[in-house]
Amino acid sequence: MVVKIKTASLNRNKQGQLTVSFENNSDHRVDLYWTEEANINTTNKTLISEDIKSPFSFEDPLQAKRRIYLILQIGNDFSYLVAERTLPITGLNNFRDFGGYIGANGKRVKWGLLYRSNHLHGLKPDAQQYIKTLNIQTIIDYRCENEIKTSPNSSIGEKQTFNFDASAQTAELAAQFAADPSNEDRALIESVLRDIPKELVNGEGIQVLEQYRNFVLSEKSKNAYRQMLRVVLDGNNSPSIQHCRGGKDRTGYGVLLIQIMLGVSESDIIYDYMLTHDNRLERNKIKMEAYRKITDNEDVLGYLLSLIDTRESFVLEILNTMKKVAGTPSNYIKQELGFTDQDFEKMQAIYLES
Repeated sequence: MVVKIKTASLNRNKQGQLTVSFENNSDHRVDLYWTEEANINTTNKTLISEDIKSPFSFEDPLQAKRRIYLILQIGNDFSYLVAERTLPITGLNNFRDFGGYIGANGKRVKWGLLYRSNHLHGLKPDAQQYIKTLNIQTIIDYRCENEIKTSPNSSIGEKQTFNFDASAQTAELAAQFAADPSNEDRALIESVLRDIPKELVNGEGIQVLEQYRNFVLSEKSKNAYRQMLRVVLDGNNSPSIQHCRGGKDRTGYGVLLIQIMLGVSESDIIYDYMLTHDNRLERNKIKMEAYRKITDNEDVLGYLLSLIDTRESFVLEILNTMKKVAGTPSNYIKQELGFTDQDFEKMQAIYLES
C-alpha cells in the first residue's frame, strides 16, 4: 500500500482553536508540524505533536495574527501540506485561499498564491497587518466606478491594482441605488419596488440567474475576465487577490475560470463556490433582519434574499451555459476568451504543485 494522506482539512472554531482532520490510508503514524511557509519541504517548521489521530485539536501558536500552515508527516517518505481556507481576518467574512484542490494530472493547487475576498474597504489595522504578511502583489477588483468611489480599498501592501468592471448589475444594486451607505437598505428596497419588474420580485433568483448567464455571454464580461486571466497568467503578479463587493458573484465567476484552467473538478468548483454560503450566513441573517424592519412584503424579502444568497443553481447556470456555447467549460475559455492549450499548461505550471 502506498503511504499517503488522501484528504485533510484545517478549521478554526469561534474560540480560535484549530482542528486538523485527515484520512490516512496506512497504519503509519502521523506527526504534525506548523510553519509560516506554504512549502511542504521547508526546514523552518516546529513540531506540534507526534503520532496524532484525526481529528486533532490544538491552540494556534500564532494566535491568528499571521497565517499558519500545517505539515502532516508520515515517516520520511510522505508529507501533506494543509491550511485554513477561510482566513481569520477581522472585519472580513469571505477572505479565503482557493488552493489545495486537486487539479490536472492529480496535482494540487498551491496554497498561498490565489486568494478571493469581499471588498477590502475600511479594514482595521490588525486586518491590514495580517493581510500584509500574505505578501499580496496584485489586487483584481471587479467593482464598478461608483462602488470603488463609495467604498475604496484599504492598503494591504499590494504593488498594483487592476480594475475590471464585469458589469454585474444585480450584484451592484445596493451600491448603485444608495447615495448614503447609512440609508442603503431603505434605498435598495425603494429601488426594487420602483425599478424591478413585478414578475421578477420573488425568491426564485431569476435576475441572478440572468446575470450569471451574462457573465458567460456578454462581451463586456468576456473582456473583463479575459484581462483578468492574462494578469493571473503572469506568475510575477502572484500572490493575487480578487474581489468584488461581497466576494460571491463577480469574484465567484473569476475564480471558476481559473479553476477550470487548472483542471479542478466541477464538484470542487461547486463546493468552493458554496463556501460563500457558509461564510455569509450570519451576515445575511443580519441583513434580512434589517430588511424586515423596513418592509413586510414577502415577495420583496424573497427577492432581496436571492440577491445575497449563494445557491448551487447559480453556479450550475454558469457551467451549463458554457457547455451550451462550447461543449465544455474548457472549450468555452479557448473558443470565447481566446486562450490556448499552452495557456492552460502555463497556468498549471505556475499554480499546481510539481
